[in-house]
Amino acid sequence: MSDNSLPPVPQGASSVPPLPPVPPVSAPPVPPVQGYPGSPQFPSQPQFAQPQFSQPQPQPQPQFQPQSSARRSRKGLIIGISIAAAVVILGGAGLAIAGTSISSSVAPDTQVKTFLQDLVDGRAESALEVMGEKPSGLLTDEAYNASANHITDFSVGKAKTTGDTAVITAKIIQGGTSYTQEFELQKAGKTFVVFDVWQLQPLPLGVVNVQVQGPEGLAVQVDGNDVENSESGLRAFPGDYEVSVVDDSDLFDAEPATANVVGLSDEAAGSIATAAVTTTLTEAGTAAARAAVDAFVDGCVAQQSLAPTGCGFQARAQDGVTYSNIRWTLTVRPTYSIGDWAGSGWAVSSATAGTLDVLADSVDSAGRSGPSGTSLPNYRPAGTVSVVDGAITFTSSVLPF
Repeated sequence: MSDNSLPPVPQGASSVPPLPPVPPVSAPPVPPVQGYPGSPQFPSQPQFAQPQFSQPQPQPQPQFQPQSSARRSRKGLIIGISIAAAVVILGGAGLAIAGTSISSSVAPDTQVKTFLQDLVDGRAESALEVMGEKPSGLLTDEAYNASANHITDFSVGKAKTTGDTAVITAKIIQGGTSYTQEFELQKAGKTFVVFDVWQLQPLPLGVVNVQVQGPEGLAVQVDGNDVENSESGLRAFPGDYEVSVVDDSDLFDAEPATANVVGLSDEAAGSIATAAVTTTLTEAGTAAARAAVDAFVDGCVAQQSLAPTGCGFQARAQDGVTYSNIRWTLTVRPTYSIGDWAGSGWAVSSATAGTLDVLADSVDSAGRSGPSGTSLPNYRPAGTVSVVDGAITFTSSVLPF
């Protein structure tokens, strides 16, 4: 063996380059080969260990998350937290706004504003509902909207609250008139547990007093709507109300009257308005009235008495004389003037006086007999005429003797 000899190839080594890795094969490791006797002792060579092929374990595939995706995730989280915080904040703000809205809707001044706005807009029945009342008489949409000169504008002051009572003063404009009105409200419970509910107290309101200067039993209308006349008056909202009567007679005409109600309280000036419906006789009625007076006078003349009953005239008897066969004669018929309604009828007065003559058979205390007579030159019937059962009748106002 020369010095140029290669050292022995250790078992398991190869003089050629190692092969590429092959699929894993399970094999025991081979121990390094020791030198053999008689052979030169070379310096220890590196021992090429047989590669240990082991079953490769499956490695988890790396999850590639680009930095931009991570940033988006963090950004999304931040946005989500921000939205949640905003929801909480907005939710709180929403509750605060809702609470303010609820509180405002039931506040005392809101009730007054609602009431007055209903009247401006012609909603009489809605205004009544705010006061807790129901429609009746002139307090209906139909009657209210048929009237004129309503409230056109208003301004409402701040509520003055004492305990369970609130008082509000409003300035009201009605046509060319302005006035103030006090409103009282009472607590009426709570809504949503914490908000006080206020109830507007009923107002006395104005009153339309209807006076019909004409025959009894005439049906009353206000602005063309039938109503039941009341001695205490008809409650009404501010406005002008035309009062008339149903007149189907050709004997008289009825002139409508207007009641001007100003204000919402019976204490306000102008809130109590009287509508006096006047009636006058037509030409046919006037002729019938004169005929009725003539009939009355003729009835008196027909009585065979020195003092006809209920007629207001008489002839005085002489002492100790007995009269019989008494005969009245209307020598000159009076003329009459028919005036306005006077409480119970149209007034009748005499335009010109009449003359009455009376004749009778007489016997004195000495037994002497003969005709007796006298004259009444200033006969003036007076009284009233009215319509009863469709006909005109006369009632004398002259005191009987």
